[in-house]
Order: sequence, then structure tokens, then C-alpha cells
Amino acid sequence: MLSGFHKISIDVFQHYQITSTKNLVMIVKEIKSFKRINLHLHTNVSDGALTPARLVKRAQEIGLDLISITDHDTADAYKQLPTSLLPLRIFPGMEVSSLHQGNDVHILAYGFDFNNAPLIELTEMYLIGRRERAIKMIELLAGLGIDIDLQEVIAVSGSRELIVRPHIAQVLVSKGHCQTKNEAFEKYIGNFKPAYVAKPEVSVAEAVKVIHGAGGFAVIAHPGKLAKVSYIDEFIAMGIDGLEVWHPDHYQWEIENFISIAQKNGLYMTGGSDFHGEQDRHNLFDDIPLPPVVIQSIEKMWQAYQCRLKSK
Repeated sequence: MLSGFHKISIDVFQHYQITSTKNLVMIVKEIKSFKRINLHLHTNVSDGALTPARLVKRAQEIGLDLISITDHDTADAYKQLPTSLLPLRIFPGMEVSSLHQGNDVHILAYGFDFNNAPLIELTEMYLIGRRERAIKMIELLAGLGIDIDLQEVIAVSGSRELIVRPHIAQVLVSKGHCQTKNEAFEKYIGNFKPAYVAKPEVSVAEAVKVIHGAGGFAVIAHPGKLAKVSYIDEFIAMGIDGLEVWHPDHYQWEIENFISIAQKNGLYMTGGSDFHGEQDRHNLFDDIPLPPVVIQSIEKMWQAYQCRLKSK
């Protein structure tokens, strides 16, 4: 399903000057310091508004140095990238769903092998599971007197037809059942609301194992949203590699706390805006004021990724 990705992961993501795996060379010394970074971006392959090509073009227009497309439980956006991206660099990414003590935990996977069989199986499980979940949610909505059709949801779910709850919310708004997506979540499809159905999920430990098995880095996304911040200690014991310390939903004291936790435990630190579309003025594309210590940590993780590529 993901054939051809390995060549992309080397030729495209490394620096576009390599034409054969035989000529792989370390480019750590060639890397200039990154200044403008955004490692949490979504496209319309999952629940974002922009196509992968348009998102990349936007990143080039605003002068970003390093980005990652982190769609939910899919890497299909990387099939749709333009061939010319320099000087922009792209860190392969995906936002992987998982569950811990009944609570959702999102893990940002970076630098993984797209052709890894267990990772592909995991993404397929989520694709099928989300569709089955959507069918059940639509049935519950019908029981509440709200009529929407599965095909209407699929129509707004992107090229992979990976259905997430915002797609159902979008249809509820477009048909006049709700004024906003937030209202749809608050009234009907939010956690434990009348039309809520849990999606099938693996544990954090299982997700980390799959990401590591695919040669990737496992970074806890927006830890400020965790049901309990104390979960981080448990995740560290499970082998996570980093924390997304900067996120638009984090207060400054939280950012400082997450930096402290990461430094004490030898974890990578990342940051991203969780961008989904220009209509969301909270999660901006280009307004990412990363602290210098976070930029330095991202550079180290990027360098480690380059070394892993060389060793293959």
C-alpha cells in the first residue's frame, strides 16, 4: 500500500541531492541552524483543510525551514508531495492514536520507515475502525432525530476517506443541526455525549513499540491536554523519546514545566501549531515562537534521523 515511500524518505526528506542509496552520506555538518519550524501540521488527507501540495507551498511562502505533516493515523499525504521542496526540509511524521487508562493519548511519530509492516497494519486498523465507528455514531444520531448519511461524511473526509469526528461535526453544521463544530461536540459527539462511540485504539506502550519498530521517534503530542500530567512519568518508563513542549494550548508555565521534565529525563523537545486550516485562528501555521532550547533539541533529533538513514 505504501510502496515507493522508502525512496521518498531518503531522496526527498534528506536533501534532494542524493540520487541513489549507494551515495548516502552524512549531511549533519551540512545542516544549517533551523530558525522557523513547525512539526505538527495536518492536511485534508485526515482532518485538515489544505492539500499536502498546498500546505507545502504555504510553508515555502512563509519561509519555514523544517516542517512535519502529522495527519492522524496515516502517512498518505507523503504520496502527494511536490518534487521540488528546497530549501524546505520535511521530517516524516504521523499523529498516532493510543489509549491510556481510558483516556486518549496522541503520539507524534517522526522519522519512521513508511514500509514497516506493523505500522501499516496499525494505520489500516484505524482506517477500518474509524469507518465502523462513524456508522455507529450516525445510527445514534438518527435515534436522536438527526439525519445524516455516511456518504456525506465520506465526501468531506479526504483522499484516504479516514473519518474523524470533526468530519461528522462538519456535516452536522452544513445541514443546520449545529451552528459550529464545537457545538456538535458539546451536544452530540464529544467524549461520552449521546452519539459518542469510542474508536478501537492500542495502548501507549503498543504504539511506542510499533513506532520504534519502524525506526521512528515517539513524542507525546500536546502533553498539556493529558487527563493527568503524571502520566508522563509512566510514558517515560514505556520508552517515549520526547515531548511536544510547545503547543498553542499550552500556557507558558506548562511549556517551562515540560522543558524541565524533558531535560531531566533526556527527552527530545518539539513544537508545532497543530494547524488544520486557515479558518482556525488559534492554531496558526507560521506563528511558532519556539524557545532556543527547543530548536536545538529538534536539530539534534533531525541529526539522529539523518544518522539512522545512513545506517540503512
